Amino acid sequence: MISSENPLVRTFMLAVILQAAASAQTRPEPVAADLCDVFVSPAAYNQRVVSVEGVLSPSVHSLFLSSPSCKPKEDLDLTTEAVLPSSWESLPNGKQLRKFLHRGKSASVKLIGTFEADAHRYGPDGARFRFVVTEISSVEKAPPGFHL
Repeated sequence: MISSENPLVRTFMLAVILQAAASAQTRPEPVAADLCDVFVSPAAYNQRVVSVEGVLSPSVHSLFLSSPSCKPKEDLDLTTEAVLPSSWESLPNGKQLRKFLHRGKSASVKLIGTFEADAHRYGPDGARFRFVVTEISSVEKAPPGFHL
């Protein structure tokens, strides 16, 4: 019979608890941010896990993330390639998002992911930024008349 009084058992249990605590700490909490603020101050959000609301729009080659309240200007490139995880359709709200995207429609979304704003362009369409999605928090119909 193995007793918890045994030093080897206690050491093993402590190692398991410490490993679980360490893995829980490695996943950063997302920072809630307005997507326009992220676009205007990309260095402040680069490589950070953020929670944002925006619109996902499909194109021929890529999926774009944008904000209806933040309009691109001639001197302000806001193109953001959205990258969904390989198992995105099995995520909560993934099937709802698929309904919009497979019909070529945009969707209003709340997402959690990592924002990337390095010096190079992203994806086949050469987007200025990239947003790597880890969670699809909500999906709704995009605002009327919204086009990327």
